[in-house]
Amino acid sequence: MKRIDLDNDITACDLEAILQAGANVTITKIDDCTLQISATGGGGSANGVKYHFISGETLTVPTRNQYNLYRNLILDAGSTFTVDVAGQLVIHNGALVNNGSLIINGELIVD
Repeated sequence: MKRIDLDNDITACDLEAILQAGANVTITKIDDCTLQISATGGGGSANGVKYHFISGETLTVPTRNQYNLYRNLILDAGSTFTVDVAGQLVIHNGALVNNGSLIINGELIVD
């Protein structure tokens, strides 16, 4: 476990040495005082997890990933929701309203 004294000033160089980038995390040193930390991944966006897909919208849940919803998943005509092999779509306390295209190559769990 790494320890740092937060009572002292931490520079970007100190923080860069403490943090380690993972599979979906990138750490870029911009200058001596600035780090840019970005992440990629599935299952949502900065606006949250999408539950209503309109015509032309698509989403794919990749292998070994899970898409969790509380309440309903609504697919309008012309939308596509795909769950790849070993992926999971989990709908808690809701229903699936499918007027679009639902492709389940993995697992669908509705509880």
